[in-house]
Amino acid sequence: MGRYTKVDLAYEFLVAKEKQDESFTVQQLSEATGWAVVTCKNYLSKRWHQYLERDGDQYSSEAILFLSKEDFQALHSQKLQQTTDLSTRGMLIHKAREFALLAVSVYNNPFTKFKTYGFIVNIVVAYVALFHAIFEKRGICCSHLDAGGHPVLIDGDEKVWELSECVREYWKGVTSPVAANLRFLTGLRNKIEHRSLPAIDLAVAGECQAALANFEDLLVQEFGDEHALIADLAIAMQLSRISEQAQIDTLKQLQKENYRVVKEYMETYRNDLDDEVVQSQKYRIRAFLVPKLGNHATSSDIAIEFINVNELSEDELANYEQGVAFIKGIENPYKLRPTKVIELVREKRASFNMTMHTKSWKYYKARPRELQKGFRGKYCSFIEGFDGYLYSKHWVNFLVSELASEETMTSIKAQAI
Repeated sequence: MGRYTKVDLAYEFLVAKEKQDESFTVQQLSEATGWAVVTCKNYLSKRWHQYLERDGDQYSSEAILFLSKEDFQALHSQKLQQTTDLSTRGMLIHKAREFALLAVSVYNNPFTKFKTYGFIVNIVVAYVALFHAIFEKRGICCSHLDAGGHPVLIDGDEKVWELSECVREYWKGVTSPVAANLRFLTGLRNKIEHRSLPAIDLAVAGECQAALANFEDLLVQEFGDEHALIADLAIAMQLSRISEQAQIDTLKQLQKENYRVVKEYMETYRNDLDDEVVQSQKYRIRAFLVPKLGNHATSSDIAIEFINVNELSEDELANYEQGVAFIKGIENPYKLRPTKVIELVREKRASFNMTMHTKSWKYYKARPRELQKGFRGKYCSFIEGFDGYLYSKHWVNFLVSELASEETMTSIKAQAI
């Protein structure tokens, strides 16, 4: 019996099932090839899994038809570099990975001035291809359809969903910091498309890094570890140290008039997000690079270690927080516009409106009646750049609690505008 005799039998079995559009069981594969059931389970779950769909104990072959017998032999031997997945899904995954790596190469290039825009353009293409591959796997049509249910054509090609539509479908009815991150970057791309704004790079570096990390997680979660980007990436040396002066210069640039539209978009978008989304590392990665000290300078351990805070014990977390407390930034609690305050309070008090909000801040003297630069109260603060007052989540919680009393409601309604 030759080296690939049983492998060829498996190939013929899978191709036949795919042509007949039939599913099969592990037992049927075992009978067709002569392998033990446990061996078949191993091959199905580890060596061929990207070409298979599983539904309980039933398997179905997808795109094996596009492989030659020699390609399948190489796949079985795990010489994956010698095979090319020519299925629609395979080509979309390849496109997604290529554009994600291109996004990183643009961002990490020390000679590139427009890092953020170059990164966003490419990472958006990568995400669109990845989502289309996911929908292809799930059997979801991601083409725009006309009134008759037929795909809309542009220059002979089907018009497919853009990123915003993919995000809406993938996280349907779910609040996700990953989705918030993608919506932010897409909106930012639209704002800076015709502007030369390299100084925003430091201001949104956390969102860009989070987008890349989220892409990696989603890719591996949906299609397996063999597609991971991590083996092709390294820490960008030119980004490992940023001086305080560089950060100050960036903030000064953002105050200039030609940055106003972009700055207002960034502030408005972030202020409208829930605190738990903004604080999530999946929305924006915030990290501190601290020199690693060790007793053995010549040891071959990894120079940079990434720690998942969610996996630390209580003692480890306490030590971690103590260690970074001296460089930890303080998040501005005043983020909410009056319209956002009203929206949040209405979730508990349906009759709350702008008039009631105005009467409320006057009743509780939450802020001065006139614009007063430098004012910072318990619930409200004057915000430079926004040039007005923004409120904290504490103000929302306070109002919800106070307005539970009908007597208080009556007193506030009696307040003069």
